[in-house]
Amino acid sequence: MKKNSAPFGASDKDIEAAGKALGKVMRSKGKKKYFLLALIVIVAVVAALTKTGVLPDVVGTGETVTAAPASSAADTLEVNYIDVGQGDCTLIICGGQTMLIDAGENGHEEKVISYLHSKGVGKLDYLVCSHQHTDHMGGLPEVLDEFGAFTVIMPRLTKAQTPTNKTYTAFLNSVKASGAKVEAARPGNSYTLGSAKFEILGPVTDDAESLNNMSAVLMLTFEGKKFLFTGDAEREEELEMLAEGRGLDCDVLKVGHHGSKTSSSADFLAAATPEICVIECGADNDYGHPHKQALERIKEYTSEIYRTDICGDIVITCSGGELNITYERQ
Repeated sequence: MKKNSAPFGASDKDIEAAGKALGKVMRSKGKKKYFLLALIVIVAVVAALTKTGVLPDVVGTGETVTAAPASSAADTLEVNYIDVGQGDCTLIICGGQTMLIDAGENGHEEKVISYLHSKGVGKLDYLVCSHQHTDHMGGLPEVLDEFGAFTVIMPRLTKAQTPTNKTYTAFLNSVKASGAKVEAARPGNSYTLGSAKFEILGPVTDDAESLNNMSAVLMLTFEGKKFLFTGDAEREEELEMLAEGRGLDCDVLKVGHHGSKTSSSADFLAAATPEICVIECGADNDYGHPHKQALERIKEYTSEIYRTDICGDIVITCSGGELNITYERQ
C-alpha cells in the first residue's frame, strides 16, 4: 500500500491545487477578487478532506467513520487466590466489577483489605460466604465494613446448623449495616460479572450435617474457560452435585477443603477433569493439608498444582482464551 504523505489523508494533488489558489489570493489587490478567491480556497480544502472521509458529517456524504474500539478491562478476567494462611479468600475482577469469595480466618482481615485496596476495589459487586466456618468468614465483617457490597450470597441454614459464635454474629451485623441484598446460594441461580458469568451449583441439600457440605459451589465462565470454586465441599456434596447432573467440567479448580482427603473424590475429579488446581492452605497447618491421598488423586489429571502455602498469592488471568499464572514466591 502506498503511503499518503498529505495531512489529514488529503492527496498531494488536492493540497497543491489549494495552495495555488491561496497564492492567487495573496497576489490579488481587489477586495471582490480577494473574497471570491478566498471562497475558492475554502471549497478546495473542504473538498480535499471530504474525499478522505475525515469530515463526513459536516459535508453530508452519508458515510460513517468508526473509531477502532479501545482495549478494555472487560477483555480480561483476573482471579486472585489470596494467601490468608489456613483459610480461603479469592478476589475476582472482570470488566470493572468485583466479587470476593470468603476472607480467611480472624486476624487476616487487614491483609485482605490492603490487597483489595491495591487492586483499586471500591464497593464490591458480590460478596460470597462459601459457608459459615470462621476460616472462611472470619475476615468478612471488617471487609464489609470497609467496602460494602451490592449483593451478598451465602448458604441458607437451618436453626440447628446456625453457628452461635461471635464471628457469625458480627458478620450478620455487618451485612445488615451494609444494606446489601442478601441471596441464598441456590443451584441454578446465575449472575453476570462484567463479561463473565457464574452459576451456583451447590449446596444441593439444605440439611447436611456438616457445614462443609453446605458450601456454596460456583462455576465461573469467561471466554470459554471455566473456574470452579468449591468452598469446603466434601465427598458427600460432590456426589450430590453429580447425582443432580451439575456440569462440573472445568479448566481451573479451587480444590475443596484445603486439599483434605475427604474432598476431591475420584468420581468428582473424573467429572471435573481440571487442567490447573489451586489449593488454599497454611504453611505447616495443624490439619496436614493438603493430604497425600487427595494430591495423588489430583495428579492423575494434572501436574499443575499451585498452593498458597508455597506460592503465596496466586493470580490467574484470562484474556483471548489464554490463561496466565503468576505467583508471589517464585
